[in-house]
Amino acid sequence: MKIDIFNFYISKMWNVVGWFLFNIIFSIIIIYILHYIWCYLKETYSTKKTKDLVNTQIEKYKKIIAETQQNQKTTLSENEMNAMNDDLTKFLENEIQTSFE
Repeated sequence: MKIDIFNFYISKMWNVVGWFLFNIIFSIIIIYILHYIWCYLKETYSTKKTKDLVNTQIEKYKKIIAETQQNQKTTLSENEMNAMNDDLTKFLENEIQTSFE
């Protein structure tokens, strides 16, 4: 009698474990199938977007070079250069004197 009860509980336990494993395996299969369908639909019905990073950067570089070449001003004359150097020297001397006071 005790052996029959023990065997009954063992068989019930294996039924529960079997049912649990079946649910896990069945769920994994369903998830895999849905994932595969999603990937198929995504690849079939969507357009792939590719961005050309190399040529984009080259075009930006060429645009910057063209802008700088257009905006180049004429070179300064000798008198203007000397005047700017004198102004800069006076400014620096003034700043040095005020910093030591």
